[in-house]
Amino acid sequence: MIKLVGSTDVLADAHRSLGLLNGSATDDTYLAAIVRRLAGTVCPCSPKTLIRAGLETHRGLVADDDALAEQLERVIDDLVAVGDLLELSDVVAIDEKIKGTWLFAAPPGFVIHLGAVAHIVGLSADEQTPLPASVRDRVTMRGVSRRIFPHEGEDLRSLLSELGLREISSEAWLRHPKAMTANELIARADNRLASQGKPGLLEDVRIFNTVKGHRSYRTSWEKADRQTGKFIIRRAQGYGADRWGYADVADGRVERLLEFPDFGERWRGCDVAWRLLLAQKAIRGENQTYRCTSAPEAGHIDFFMPLPDWARRSLYFTGSQVAPRSCLLSFDVPLTQLPAVERFLGDYLFLLRETS
Repeated sequence: MIKLVGSTDVLADAHRSLGLLNGSATDDTYLAAIVRRLAGTVCPCSPKTLIRAGLETHRGLVADDDALAEQLERVIDDLVAVGDLLELSDVVAIDEKIKGTWLFAAPPGFVIHLGAVAHIVGLSADEQTPLPASVRDRVTMRGVSRRIFPHEGEDLRSLLSELGLREISSEAWLRHPKAMTANELIARADNRLASQGKPGLLEDVRIFNTVKGHRSYRTSWEKADRQTGKFIIRRAQGYGADRWGYADVADGRVERLLEFPDFGERWRGCDVAWRLLLAQKAIRGENQTYRCTSAPEAGHIDFFMPLPDWARRSLYFTGSQVAPRSCLLSFDVPLTQLPAVERFLGDYLFLLRETS
């Protein structure tokens, strides 16, 4: 007997097949599971290839393809931050055809949090969470994070190691650049920029204007046109992610350009750029702020700018990402960890808590 089903029924079946609780929403938890499943078969590939694959699998199931594409892009970025997807700088590749903007599926592994909770990272071609059913059923999925909480007296480290997952030390997983003052970071970038020659013809250059004081990250980007100064810039490529850099601009023309990432630098170009533009704001006494409110058991932290993946990874490790609360990114952090998190945000990203 043939039965007609609607998009809600199809999405509900997809949730069940991915081991998610009953539902039909295309939220971050669902899309993270979808991207992991797709990455197991199509990676290595560019982020745009993963986005196209995600759109194709949901054709006719969502009302707004553009909104889904934006959500997929953000989820893919979060999966890179948490370690499920790797960039070329994180792997050893011998195929000369592999492009620097491609993403790779990380091998299955785990990180033990404070000697107790296990964070699952990586995937396989067959399973987004490659564990026996008895253990996989214990995985708590929220957004892009996957955690297993131990039973009383249980040694999760031994259990997961015996199942073939590699342990990643928390020190390696939480690696980040060394702490520098905003002035030190800007001075280093200026010195490197001064040694660069005039670039060739650059097309579709966009400048992040920190002078205008926009709170919105998106509205701070503008086309290069008669601006003068030193700016974070980005420009689109035919394939792969945007190119990022630090530029000396005169009347809208790029006179010198320091490309990110620099040769041998392991951080993503956008991560280097985001930290540098936060330093630019800080040296003018206009530090980027975040909103922090306290609930009985957690601090609610809301961000209005993107964070480097190493910073988001630290927040994933400490707390949980939640749906944005009228902002760009939101995390809930246990109150006991909140002072340390706020010190980290100030020391490494020059962020200050909102006072009003």
